[in-house]
Amino acid sequence: MATKVLAVLSQETRLNLVLALAQGPASVTELCEHLGLPQSKISHHLGILRNTGLVTDSREGQFVIYRINVGAWRMLGDGFFERMLEGKDEVLLQHFQIRRLVAPPL
Repeated sequence: MATKVLAVLSQETRLNLVLALAQGPASVTELCEHLGLPQSKISHHLGILRNTGLVTDSREGQFVIYRINVGAWRMLGDGFFERMLEGKDEVLLQHFQIRRLVAPPL
């Protein structure tokens, strides 16, 4: 799973979409405006992110709203810390410090 997720996020547009959605839910129109990309490109990459389980969508009136799939990201993060870091709660990657925070259950 981690290899697939990293492959999906290695594409710049998909990474930018995830970063934008991390700030809050958004429609395709809002994401197009935010990233300055055409609707067809945004929709294509959102479909890949949705199929991977990293984002979810829901219909609100005539709009489809996309959100980060918090549960999937939490499982990915827990796997990172448990399997890759042997249970450690902190790691330094070059100039970045990644720390696991205790989050309330979903």
